[in-house]
Amino acid sequence: MPRIESILVKQKIPRKTLTLEFEDGDDIVQGIKQAMTKHHIVEVKVDDVNGRLKEGAVNCMEGPKYKKVEIKDKGILRASGTFKFGGGDLWGTLHVFTDGRKPISGTLVSGKAADGFQLKLSFVP
Repeated sequence: MPRIESILVKQKIPRKTLTLEFEDGDDIVQGIKQAMTKHHIVEVKVDDVNGRLKEGAVNCMEGPKYKKVEIKDKGILRASGTFKFGGGDLWGTLHVFTDGRKPISGTLVSGKAADGFQLKLSFVP
């Protein structure tokens, strides 16, 4: 029978925050990937967002139908998701909720940031 070594951690491990600031036209997913690579981070959680998307595409449900919506110059009110490196590539999803008269809520497929777009990621060192 194999012997499994383990320990019980009684205190909470503090999470650190990495704030990404994008320039006009920067690809959001590539920016996340570059930041994780640069700082040797394996897994992040999206905590907060501030700013606008210059352009992008969101997969969402509209009634019983699944559709892809193209967006231009939309503010992002909330964002959530997780990203992880595995097999040499980045895996994960970024869920967004836009502002406007008819908000869009769904998974960001592609997105280019407007100048000053910020994304806050938390991780365990």
